[in-house]
Amino acid sequence: MLAMANPARVSPSRRHRRTLRLAAICVASAAALGCLGYRSVDARGVFGPDVRGIQLQMLENRTTEVGLEAMLADAFQEEFVRRGMLRPVYSDEDPRASLVLTGNVVSCTVEPTAFSSVALSLEDRVDVILSVSIQRNDTGKMVVEGRELRFSERFLGSADPQVYESNKEQALRRLAARAASQVHDELFQQF
Repeated sequence: MLAMANPARVSPSRRHRRTLRLAAICVASAAALGCLGYRSVDARGVFGPDVRGIQLQMLENRTTEVGLEAMLADAFQEEFVRRGMLRPVYSDEDPRASLVLTGNVVSCTVEPTAFSSVALSLEDRVDVILSVSIQRNDTGKMVVEGRELRFSERFLGSADPQVYESNKEQALRRLAARAASQVHDELFQQF
């Protein structure tokens, strides 16, 4: 005689799936309940509702690398415009300029890093040190005080002076973009 299966009895694999499904529902419910009361923070409000702009002063270039301060100024402007948190302002009397970025290019050195078999430089490295400060215009409080930043970028060497200068300029532009990004990030990480 055949034994009839008890309909009340559930197979172990089916019980395991039910347990997993119940655990998943509990985890999802706990996550949803845990998120109640939390909201995203608008980074533009970090400095207060009245701070919407930053005056980007031209960095003082203390190096022999002509035009580096202009590259950095362009990079800072592009970064602040791209991120949209603070609007770049260029006039001292503009009331939107609640923060002021100042500083200088401390040094810029170029060193060969790789040589060919006949002692020609194949690859060079440019090292730049910046000193940057950001101050509140209304209170005079320093937000970022004299932060010294170091950046390096490699570029291909060339026996042709025009190609060499072009490669170095491109390396300096990449370096300036990284510097602007890091300054922007550090400004908002202060809080």
